[in-house]
Amino acid sequence: MKEHPQPLRNRTVWAWVAGCYVFQALPAAVRDEALPVALRNLGSADAGITQIQSMLGLIFGFKVLMAPFIAAFRPRPLILATQAATALLLLFAGLALPDLAQSGGAMVVACLVALSVVAAAHDFTLDGYFVSSLDEQARARHSGLLNVASKVGSVLAGPCLIGLAGLLMHRGQQVAAAWSTALLAAAAFALLAVLVNLWALRGEPSHESDGMDVRGRFRAMGLGLGELFRDPRLPAVAALILLYRASEIHMSRVLPLYSLAPVDKGGLALDNETYALIRMITAVGGLAAGGVVGSLVVTRLGIARSLVPLGLAMHAPLLAVTWLASGSGHGVWTVGIVFLIEYVAYGAGLCALLLAMMKLAAGSSAAVRYAALSTLALLAAYLPGLWAGKLAERWGYADYFLFSLALALPGMAAAYWARRHFRSE
Repeated sequence: MKEHPQPLRNRTVWAWVAGCYVFQALPAAVRDEALPVALRNLGSADAGITQIQSMLGLIFGFKVLMAPFIAAFRPRPLILATQAATALLLLFAGLALPDLAQSGGAMVVACLVALSVVAAAHDFTLDGYFVSSLDEQARARHSGLLNVASKVGSVLAGPCLIGLAGLLMHRGQQVAAAWSTALLAAAAFALLAVLVNLWALRGEPSHESDGMDVRGRFRAMGLGLGELFRDPRLPAVAALILLYRASEIHMSRVLPLYSLAPVDKGGLALDNETYALIRMITAVGGLAAGGVVGSLVVTRLGIARSLVPLGLAMHAPLLAVTWLASGSGHGVWTVGIVFLIEYVAYGAGLCALLLAMMKLAAGSSAAVRYAALSTLALLAAYLPGLWAGKLAERWGYADYFLFSLALALPGMAAAYWARRHFRSE
């Protein structure tokens, strides 16, 4: 997909950025938040839950391999087609859930696998369209809206679905029937979102397909990745992706466990309902607010001058989280305020990272380049989970958070390195 930014006059960029990125978050939230709870409610063991979630995540994570096939289609129609397919897959999964005892289980698994494939195609196309159809200033201006929309979608398909299923179960519905209703509600919302996005994208530029065969597209993908690997900024941006938020990622993998752990284990001893409410307000609201703040800072200062100050702001609240773990008896308001500040700061730093990735990806083969960078970001986000819990158990929460805080040092070094590469642009 070539870069064809056009003037924003008479365009509805705000509408499709909001609508499409709300939609983009729906399959991810179903997979990462709602699915584990649903499987637990249905009696699945932890090992089975994590295996299914990992399989779906891996399918989604290697979306860059779809590039040669996705390039055969025009991006705007493909975005709408994959959204319609997502809504239908949610509908089929919801209808199959009550028949888990017969063939429903296989049908639900098939729907979830297909959902990961379709969501990967949608995300690849949408991210590439965002990068290629907007110039750098427009991307920075709309990045805050992008973050807010993503968080809204995460709430709708995560906590809201979990809450709806729980409410229906408390009213006497069987577990499978309750989750069936929740998925049908998600499908209905997704179908409504497709109609909204159809209107929002009607006046946007519709790039043509490349006209090549599959072999030619694989060659083009190789050329695009080759350009990326030869880009002198890549080592600095790769270090930024791997290290800039390593401290926050390590801490966030253990933060839910610490929040729910009893006081005698060094935790906050929050019950599930209190933690869920705090998370919805602080994590979702805080990340959204941080995204807006980050986009304003980058728009005003540029990426080069923003990375270090936003990195410092992102890591400073981790001191407060470490302070929480060093004592006990903290009230819910204290915990909530610390969590809120921490998530706002992280959202701002994450915005700077995403814009740096988009800046490196912009140009020829933008979608392929960005997909490769986002795959690296996905690995950076999920690999720490392999050892984070074990280290927290071995050291205790307070010492583990100190270790996480120490990871801010290489993160800031990576920010300074990347800053030098973007300074002249």
